[in-house]
Amino acid sequence: MPVYQCYSPQGLLTKSAKAKIAKEITGIYCNVTGSSESWVHVLFHEIPDGGCFAAGKPATKSYILAINRHGRDLEARREMLRQFTQMWTRITRQSEVDLWVSLVEIDHANLMEAGLFFPEPSDEPEWIEENRARLAELGLTVP
Repeated sequence: MPVYQCYSPQGLLTKSAKAKIAKEITGIYCNVTGSSESWVHVLFHEIPDGGCFAAGKPATKSYILAINRHGRDLEARREMLRQFTQMWTRITRQSEVDLWVSLVEIDHANLMEAGLFFPEPSDEPEWIEENRARLAELGLTVP
């Protein structure tokens, strides 16, 4: 389920940097939440020169906009935000001052992927068991 949209100045990220960031975002999310890698989506968008402004002036900022399922506690959400910031600055060498990370939560009832409605985070184990055959048919791996 989670979708991570990474916006960065054009040319900042190489193809290999994008792959590394996607792998690390996936790992961070799964380590903090216990969820399956199969559900994590990471999208990259390049911002052309003159396409980003802060305080009304041209800027070279990067943004990670996360959409997660509602139900994680504050500590888990903040831990993900901290780890995303550390990962991004380590891989890109971009300063923390040039990075904005946000996490938006949406209700599980408003989510569907692969034709299946998502459960509340606390109901995942039961949901996985109920849908294991269908998930396998779709080629999705679950813990």
